[in-house]
Amino acid sequence: MSYELVVVTRPDDWEAYHAIRRVELFEARGRIGVYDRGHPDESAPGHFPLLLKWNGRGIATTRLDVRAAGVAIVRLVAVVKTEQRKGHGRALADRTEVFARDRGVTRLLVNAAADAVGFYERIGFMREVWNAAELIGWNADSVQMAKSLA
Repeated sequence: MSYELVVVTRPDDWEAYHAIRRVELFEARGRIGVYDRGHPDESAPGHFPLLLKWNGRGIATTRLDVRAAGVAIVRLVAVVKTEQRKGHGRALADRTEVFARDRGVTRLLVNAAADAVGFYERIGFMREVWNAAELIGWNADSVQMAKSLA
């Protein structure tokens, strides 16, 4: 298996990135027609849209929002349905942590979907409310979690 984590910059990578997120995080959860591929958070300073490629094909996404004081938030993690439960999520997490460390991050935060909490616990995250104001709207059922990279 050959993995590559890339910062999304190329048009074909943007297409894969948005398609994965739209299908897996929005449409599969009944949120049809609301995905905004032009959302300003995608291009905000310190935000890194990431695409995990496996044997050259985009199969998973996340965005790492690097904040001050060595903190970053892992956002909108998605793995293509046909590739779920095959270890790709762990590969994405591992490579995202390396990417974060390379940028001075010592603490990761995430708003985990309820059905993903077990996965995050297995890779070292602990339940911790870090910003309850983010738990609104479609994110209301998320569980906030944190992990030290130190």
